[in-house]
Amino acid sequence: MSAVNPRSITDQVLALIEDTNADQHWSELASRAFVDTIAVLLAGAVDPSVRAVAGSIGESGGNARSLATSTAMSPRSAALIDGTSAHALDYDDVDDAVIAHPSAVLVPALLAASSTQEVTGAELIPAFRTGVRVGRAIAAAIDIRSHYELGWHSTATIGTIGATAAVAQLLRLTMDEARHAIGIAGSLAGGSRRAFGTMTKPLHAGIAAGNGILAAQLAVNGLTSDPDLIGSPLGFLELHSEHPGMAAPSLAAAPIDEPALNVKLFPCCYYTHSAAEAALSLSTDSVGHNGIEQVTVTVQPGGLAPLLHRRPTDGSQAKFSMEYVVAAALLDGRIDLNTFSDDRVACIDVQQLLTRVEVAEAPAPPIGPSSPRGPFAAVVIRRGDGTTAQKRVDRPAGHASRPVSDEQLHRKFDDCIAFADPSARHHVFQDLRNLRNQSSIRELIDQICQLSQSRFGGKI
Repeated sequence: MSAVNPRSITDQVLALIEDTNADQHWSELASRAFVDTIAVLLAGAVDPSVRAVAGSIGESGGNARSLATSTAMSPRSAALIDGTSAHALDYDDVDDAVIAHPSAVLVPALLAASSTQEVTGAELIPAFRTGVRVGRAIAAAIDIRSHYELGWHSTATIGTIGATAAVAQLLRLTMDEARHAIGIAGSLAGGSRRAFGTMTKPLHAGIAAGNGILAAQLAVNGLTSDPDLIGSPLGFLELHSEHPGMAAPSLAAAPIDEPALNVKLFPCCYYTHSAAEAALSLSTDSVGHNGIEQVTVTVQPGGLAPLLHRRPTDGSQAKFSMEYVVAAALLDGRIDLNTFSDDRVACIDVQQLLTRVEVAEAPAPPIGPSSPRGPFAAVVIRRGDGTTAQKRVDRPAGHASRPVSDEQLHRKFDDCIAFADPSARHHVFQDLRNLRNQSSIRELIDQICQLSQSRFGGKI
């Protein structure tokens, strides 16, 4: 490691890249994350955003394959398409520490990078761990809450740096190369939350994944950067922080080592999930929806930040509408992929009910214990006859504190890839759950692409 400033943020990130350990807890987390991400990636491959990105790739071959299209191309292009596809349905996992979707970026980047050399599952796991840990470390240094509330999409910004770190470890970059790759990544990172509810939002994950590979490739080929672009004046932390110059100087105390992520059970913005679960539990009490005069949804401060669309007109907007998600849950008694079809969003019943849904933020919940166990959502229904029904959920099912079972994870995998032969998808599920013992990631990629081909016949 070159001695520039032994206490620089970049040096601390490099130390995380040098650490190739991954215990059984991280092995379990990584295998479940790969299962979940491959499921939503293949399900998302039909999304118009993925079609648009894939259609923009003019390559006719390469040493990588896009999982979403099963076609050959460069690793960067494969990561770009597959990152977009993994995030297209907003069904991918969440890390509270980064307010981001880490696996939608890391899994496509690492699998695309694995096409350039022989990689085993045992090598993939610590690289995934590195991407998660570096993302969390940068989030702690930047004050992630203020970064997010300034309008940055951390899946795109911090995700770019996390992906670069993960790829740098997997491809065994020297520490000088990794230093420059991280600096390059800091210049490539960007992404506005204003894109939520549009096709550009999933593109953010694709760009972050592709740029993680690009940054590593550029550094290997001799492109240099500022040796501490992340932490220096005018660098990444300062430019992306609400209080320039006040970013944490040390990552030592950053909470980076918890091997846990939140798995989504609904294909919509994670900030709606607690309210969705509460509304679903009330749906049986809401017979005769015409009798509902008002639905009030109260969440913790900042809990409405990503929910930009009060009156959605299509499925993409509906995923970022608390009003729509709650109304659909009450009407249908379920939240699934069909909930966010354009046709369902346009239906008169749900459009009428969502106008009676009022949302608010409050420091304390209006119902239940005054001290919530975490981010909360309280749903209160008032009917025309004066009766009410109410429910509060502090953390939704699938949260790291309420983890999904292997059976639930398998069910989600099967639901997302229902188009494929049951025997073939079961085999891929088992191989992903046994990721550490896979001797060839290239062979695993071939198996996943066969699932994709069963839908598309080889291309989108």
